[in-house]
Amino acid sequence: MSNRGDLETMAREEYDLLVIGGGILGCGVARDPAMRGLRVALVEKEDLGYGTTSRSTRLIHGGLRYLELFDFALVHEGLHERQHLLQIAPHLVRGIPFLTPSYVGDRWGPLFLRAGMVLYDLLSLGKSLPSHRMLTPAQVRELEPGIRSEGLRGGALYYDAQVAYPERLCVENALCAQKHGAQIANYAEARQLLRDGQRVCGALVEDRLTGATHPIRARLTVNAAGPWADEVARLASPEARPVLRRTKGIHLLVPSFTRHAIVLQARRDGRIFFAVPWEGNTLIGTTDTDYEESPDQVTALPDEVRYLVEETRRVFPHADLGHVFATTAGVRALVRSRKKAESDVSRRHRIVDHAREGTPGLLSLFGGKITAYRAIAAEAVDLVGRILGRRMPCRTAVEPLPGGSEAPEVTRCRLAPRASAIGLDEEQVEHLVGLYGTRAAEVLALAEADARLRERITPGHPEILAQIHHACRAEMAVTPADFLLRRTGIGFRPDHGLDALERVSREFALLLGWSAEHEREECRRYEAAADYLSAGIEP
Repeated sequence: MSNRGDLETMAREEYDLLVIGGGILGCGVARDPAMRGLRVALVEKEDLGYGTTSRSTRLIHGGLRYLELFDFALVHEGLHERQHLLQIAPHLVRGIPFLTPSYVGDRWGPLFLRAGMVLYDLLSLGKSLPSHRMLTPAQVRELEPGIRSEGLRGGALYYDAQVAYPERLCVENALCAQKHGAQIANYAEARQLLRDGQRVCGALVEDRLTGATHPIRARLTVNAAGPWADEVARLASPEARPVLRRTKGIHLLVPSFTRHAIVLQARRDGRIFFAVPWEGNTLIGTTDTDYEESPDQVTALPDEVRYLVEETRRVFPHADLGHVFATTAGVRALVRSRKKAESDVSRRHRIVDHAREGTPGLLSLFGGKITAYRAIAAEAVDLVGRILGRRMPCRTAVEPLPGGSEAPEVTRCRLAPRASAIGLDEEQVEHLVGLYGTRAAEVLALAEADARLRERITPGHPEILAQIHHACRAEMAVTPADFLLRRTGIGFRPDHGLDALERVSREFALLLGWSAEHEREECRRYEAAADYLSAGIEP
């Protein structure tokens, strides 16, 4: 009872495009050509949004620090795409205020900060978010009473955007692709590329839920595997030199200590990082260090945790940073350059047509940022269209994502009477609309049809059983981890969602027909995932 693509059925078809990778870039690539009328399949070896996408700072922004690198085009692209996402996904992408304090000894002094803010506003002409304003030390302290006063020279207040759940941005892109005929399969790993002579014509894909392998054939294959993209490219040419420079970034989740998102300047190495309000807590990050190991093995280390704690405590001395709820660690896929410092490496992307290397039929996407995923996908699909002789206009900048067809406040007002009629309170309506947008009506319909599904998953929290059924039936969730970590944020609570695990796994067992042993195994797997969220936290 899942809308996950069936690989056995997919093997009987031939597609115009096979996308390998179900992060935000892969899901964006799948959505665009499906909307243009191409036959599309996507395979992802884990769950949608499992990798770098889910381990990000959860921001949609131009990137103030790229102004220092004079990469004005990258900043302009990010700010342009920020506006598109605010319009097509208003339930997931929201403007939030950022405060940038400036201290004696910081790399960004008040004059530099003012110049950067003016330029940031100029590069985002036509935006819907407010412009910046400069702040005196007293104004900074008024906005953030917990901030350190010593050495404070002033600051700036400006607006950028947050995507609280980039995992759901992946899911909604995938759902839109499905709506336009695409087949999407998570837990489906491309083991080798299929060849017709030198030409790539698809991939041999292992269904990781059953162990069976299936040939998925396509006229073109797009490698959108993020930090694994070099490995996928080597399936075509084992001797290919790496294109990526992979760097590691970690984040900490701690008790809330700010009123705004804060831009922080690390004194130790001059790095810029953030402390961002997220789901009632504060998300701190990120680091940026070279990483040579497998992206599958990345974890936060105690030294990295201490670095963020110490640099944050320098600015917020009274913050509760001794209580770290969770850590995440992800790997950025940056295009190699001669830059020595990790933070100086450009976030620009590169699209490679391997026909130039004697392997037609394969395109690879390297680098890029979450913010720019839609534009990168559009550029890649324009190239696909030229190769296939199918030129159709891109509509992804104006067509809302599945839950984004109206403003969240309108959806809340429209659905509140229905929710109240079945006993749901205002907090629950707010929660449902914040996750699903207009698709919250689908969750309500399940609860209206079955009174049991109106029950809360855990006391004192807004989630209801209907959400589990919706995730399984309509959002390709096939494990408790999919639901707890990537369809909702339950797994990022201080207890990592373990209090909800038994009930969630029981519902999955009922929906998917699991045996008691399979259910116990899924619980063990989630408990291991919960342990991973404590990596790097010293007792």
